[in-house]
Formats: sequence, structure tokens, C-alpha cells
Amino acid sequence: MSKCLILSKNTYETKLALLEDDKLEEIYIEREKEKEISGNIYKGKIIDILNKGEIIFVDIGLEKNTFLSFENKKNIPKFNIFDSLIVQVETEARDGKGARLTFDYSINGENLVLLPNSKNLSISKKIEDLETIKKLKDIFLNIDKGLILRTKSVEKSPEVLLEEYKKLEAIDNQIKKDFKEKNTTLLYDNNSILKKALTLLDEDIDEFIIDDEDNFNKIKNTLEENKKNYLLKKFKKYFKDEDIFSYYKIDAQIERALDRKVYLESGASIVIEKTEALVSIDVNTGQNTGNQSSQNLIFNTNLEACKEIARQIKLRNLAGIIIIDFIDLKKNSDRKKILEELKRYLKKDRMEINSLDFSHLGLVQFTRKRQGKELSFYYREKCHYCEGTSYLLSKDRIILNLFAELNSQIKYNDLNKIVIKTKKDIIKEIKKLISNPKIEYEEDSNFYKEGYKIELYRR
Repeated sequence: MSKCLILSKNTYETKLALLEDDKLEEIYIEREKEKEISGNIYKGKIIDILNKGEIIFVDIGLEKNTFLSFENKKNIPKFNIFDSLIVQVETEARDGKGARLTFDYSINGENLVLLPNSKNLSISKKIEDLETIKKLKDIFLNIDKGLILRTKSVEKSPEVLLEEYKKLEAIDNQIKKDFKEKNTTLLYDNNSILKKALTLLDEDIDEFIIDDEDNFNKIKNTLEENKKNYLLKKFKKYFKDEDIFSYYKIDAQIERALDRKVYLESGASIVIEKTEALVSIDVNTGQNTGNQSSQNLIFNTNLEACKEIARQIKLRNLAGIIIIDFIDLKKNSDRKKILEELKRYLKKDRMEINSLDFSHLGLVQFTRKRQGKELSFYYREKCHYCEGTSYLLSKDRIILNLFAELNSQIKYNDLNKIVIKTKKDIIKEIKKLISNPKIEYEEDSNFYKEGYKIELYRR
């Protein structure tokens, strides 16, 4: 399998794509006015305290105030108005609420995650071998801060891991120093797209193609500082006139990733619907008829869907409660195989996934940690005509509404002229039903929500 990173910058945004065998697997977008803040660490100032400290509003220098929420009422820390504290953004602002904070902040490294306010040493759940777990824990027996060892830490020597720990500790020391010396401000940016590029860049990447000289030099210098010169051989500059995302057919793949329906190679499909409360994914056989028995066809379609579902969730950055309605499986053994296949592909996801199982209704349900913005945020906005319902009024309903308003206006007003502005096909139908010399018609397709506009001219 070939893996390629592509970094593109223009005057409006910077984009980073991860391709596997020319197929888009991950996409990150950074815009100056719409930067992600989840994971960023700030110096904040408390501006309000509610419900005996259960909810605390904090000014971290953004347009909208953020908040801390304490569910465990027995262990609520004592704060006062105007107290300053180090906080990390847990989830971005959404649904009219400000961003949610935590003061149990963490600092991410390539193989480790430092937890300055903790003493716990944790190992990735994906590392299951007990002997390996013991060896990893033995490396960090003498540290006095909390630490999480990522899955990739298995591949690294104790010297490499300890060196990374020192670097993370130095970042934390700088955060604490800046906290004492600076006013309300960003203390540590965890979301720079260049940091994401450096996180993704490893020996598995075959090529790293960059179309911007400045970013090329920044990443090159960082690798040299971190003694990773061996990765520089993967670097390539892009010099073609055609946009790099267009040349590598990434834009077309992004457009498909925004569609409601995604087709599988067999002709089957998955349908992705997002509501306020959850994301639902429905698997359909579609045109996948084949020469298989009914149960084999259903099983193989579900099996094929697992890989694409995991890819779409990661690519679209879907989060919260996710429910999958696989085509009905009668055998428990088949259900188990489908669940294992889905888990296998979701293991590649960098976000935390919990409670993955079949419900009593036969639906697969799980939660995915919410971090950053969904892909649709950068490419779509709610239609102000249908207000996000994806439906407009039918032709018959427009005509009936128009008749009702027209009769009311004629009945209660002394009118000289009536102008009806609407679509051509509706005008055609109205003329069959109404004969009134005072009515004039104008073709106009701009009134999507109501379907028409009536202008009245009185005597």
C-alpha cells in the first residue's frame, strides 16, 4: 500500500491530505478566521460562577466566552471571580454554546501524551501483550507526571521515548512560565496544520508533496532540529500550474465525501444522515445483485460496507452518537464477524471510540469523540430556502397557498392590478384555473421558500 501526504497553501486556506493508494483517507483544513481550537491551551480568566460552582464561565480571549462544567458535585474546585487558570479546549463551540473547557490539560507528542495534572501512567488499549505493557511501564517508573503511551510507542526504543518525554516536559514548563508572565492568551497551539503534518509523517509515508516554499522550509527545519533527517528523502516540491488538489483528484473525492449516498465497488451503497442528536448510516444492497444466495449477498455487502463506513466517519469527522443499520443478519455468528470487521477498520481512527456493539434492536451503535470541525463545515452551509430540511414546497401546495392568499386579498381589498411572480410551470397551471383581467404574471424563480410573490396595486 502506498501512502502519500499532500500539503497545499493558498491565500485563503491551508489543506493537508493523506492518500492511501490514491484514495483520500484524511483531510485537514486550516483557515485564519476559522481555526480549530479544540486541544489548544489558554490562560483564562473567570468571569462568572453559577450553581455553586458547577458551571464556570471563562474568558480566554475569544469572541464568545467558554465554560467549565463539573458533573461530580462532591469535588468541585473552589474558584473566585477574576481568578486566572490554565485551561484546554475540550470541544469547540456548537449549537449556540461556547467552547467547553477542562483544566486537566494534556500535551500530545508523537508517541506520548503528557498529563501535567495527573500521576497516572496509561497504555493504549490497542497494546494488549502483557509483557510489552510491563516493559513500557518500566521505562517511566521514575516520572512524576501523568503519561499516556500511544500505540506507536511499541516500535520505539526507551531512549527515544525518554527524549520525547523531556521535550513534552519542556513545553509544559514554558506553558507555566507564560501563564505567570502573560495576560489572557493562547499558551499552546495544538492545532497547527504543520503539527498535524509532522504527526502523520513517519516511515510508512512514501511521499510528502508540498506546493508552498515557506511550509516546505518550516517542516524541513523542524525535522532537522528533531534529528529526523532520514524523513527528508520523502519530500517533493510541486511545481505544476494546475492546483495540486485538482491534479491528484482530491477535490473530486472531497465532493463525493459530502454526498448523502456513497456507492461501494459492488454497486451497493451506504446512506449517511446527520441529525441534531446523532448520525445514522444505512447499508443497502442497491444494484449489488450478483450470483450469490440471498444470505451470502447480505453478508458480503455488510462486510464491504465496514471499510467504507470507517473511512467516511474519519474523512467527514463525524462525532457523537453514531448508529449503523446493517442489512438484516439472521445468524449471530455473521453479526459477530461484521462487528469484528468494523472494529478492525475503526482501530485506525485517531479519535476515541467507545461502546461499539449491536443493540437489542439489531443496530450497531457507538460514540466517537468530538474534536475539530466536520468536513461539511468548510464546504456546505444550511440552505436558507429549505432551512436544512432538504425539501421545498410541492407545486400543488404552492398553487393552493397562492389561491388562498389571492382570494383573501381580492375579498378584502379594492385592487386595480395584481402581479403574480412565480415559476413558469406554476403560471401555466394558474392560468387554466383563474380568469381575471386584473391579474398579470411574471416569470421569476427566486422565491424558493414560498414559491411565489404577489404584488398588489390599489386604486
